[in-house]
Amino acid sequence: MGNLGASNQSMDNVGIGLCVTCQHLRVVTSNRGSYFVMCNLARLDKQYEKYPVLPVLSCNGHAIAIKQDD
Repeated sequence: MGNLGASNQSMDNVGIGLCVTCQHLRVVTSNRGSYFVMCNLARLDKQYEKYPVLPVLSCNGHAIAIKQDD
């Protein structure tokens, strides 16, 4: 499955569990500066929560994101 528009925003210092390394992660930022972790797998499969309760400690859809050179 290809990249579904996942954000490249750094989440290194945020305790969100498995999502921090997942290729399906998308960080949604509000105009007030709040951020939300969105799972792009939820677009295709209803078994995944669009905005999972954090930290995510177990997920069948977790796939390690491959870092791209800038």
